[in-house]
Amino acid sequence: MSSDQRHLIRAAPSPAEGFVSVMATVRDMRLHIRQRVDPGSTTPAWLLLHGLAVSHRYLMPTAAALPGSVFVPDLPGFGLSGKPDDVLTTEQHAEVVADWMVASGLSGVNVLGNSFGCQVAVELAVRHPELVASLVLVGPTADPAAPTAGALLRRWLRDLLREDPHQIPMILTDFRDAGPRRIWRTLGHSVDHRIECRIPLVDAPILVLRGQYDPIAPASWTTHAASLATAGTSADVPGAAHNAVTTAGATVAGYGRAHTALPADDHRMSLDHGTPTAQARRLAERVLHDWNMTDRTEEVLLVTTELVQNVAKHTADGGELRLRRQDDSILIEVTDSDPQLPQLKRTPPTVAGGRGLLLVAATARQWGSRPVRWAGRAGKIVWAEIARRLPN
Repeated sequence: MSSDQRHLIRAAPSPAEGFVSVMATVRDMRLHIRQRVDPGSTTPAWLLLHGLAVSHRYLMPTAAALPGSVFVPDLPGFGLSGKPDDVLTTEQHAEVVADWMVASGLSGVNVLGNSFGCQVAVELAVRHPELVASLVLVGPTADPAAPTAGALLRRWLRDLLREDPHQIPMILTDFRDAGPRRIWRTLGHSVDHRIECRIPLVDAPILVLRGQYDPIAPASWTTHAASLATAGTSADVPGAAHNAVTTAGATVAGYGRAHTALPADDHRMSLDHGTPTAQARRLAERVLHDWNMTDRTEEVLLVTTELVQNVAKHTADGGELRLRRQDDSILIEVTDSDPQLPQLKRTPPTVAGGRGLLLVAATARQWGSRPVRWAGRAGKIVWAEIARRLPN
């Protein structure tokens, strides 16, 4: 961290680099928010949510690098916020944040969380989807492979050896503000909250980031977390550990800006063997909305459903769904590890099922398949084109 970043981290409640501190009362609790308001901005605001035992302070290097209006609250009991007697659960933290957002007139914001803040962010998006435009989850807890408080603590101790020692005064201040009782009980709430069961319920696009050397959120977990999302991607922040939002704030902000840019022409979604077709359909609906092509929703959803169902029926290790916007069509591609190319079969009327490809062929302008390598073995891509309705 630079000396300027350390000054920004310690500045509250004094103004610094356009950020000021304000206090709000939410559910009879005093909430401290570190914020920079840009009245001329035309882009969605950013909301940053901190992790266990810490506060707004360590998020400030990322906050300062983000564009437009940025809000960084201290969750109840942490940082400069009030200290309620009760230790709030993940769900209760999300509801407090939602109430404050509604009272402040905030909706459709980009939410970036780190560690436990990712769990609060996901819960916020599930419970109040109208408030959240996108999610950036940096080092999300709790990895199902470390499902206990003891396992998380051991990973945290390993992470300390990889962090910038300049963070120590900040961490000690945050620990003092929260107190051991609140930290320990919030840790219990963290491991009780099954984020892997909540991510599939989020409609907003999700970017999952981790520091390259983060032992709390290993690559196996963040990749899987992204695959659970309706529209999820993952990436590593080079050279960083768990607190990438502090030590690599500009890089994290760069990933966040790219994630929330204008709709791309190419969207992908990883498919596990058991990925429900509803997830794929939600991605297709969101993409068509972003592309202003909702007039083709029925056709795209039908083809997407049939092709994704075939992955579950015929493969054991999933694949990938890809939606591409072309000049005169929408291209739907599903890749899997089964090398057997599909064939149209005329199923007798008395036999149930087996008509999926006939529906695809009848709906698409054209369709086909081709062999590819997938997951280290021979596989295939099945594709279909849905013609766009072009203006006269």
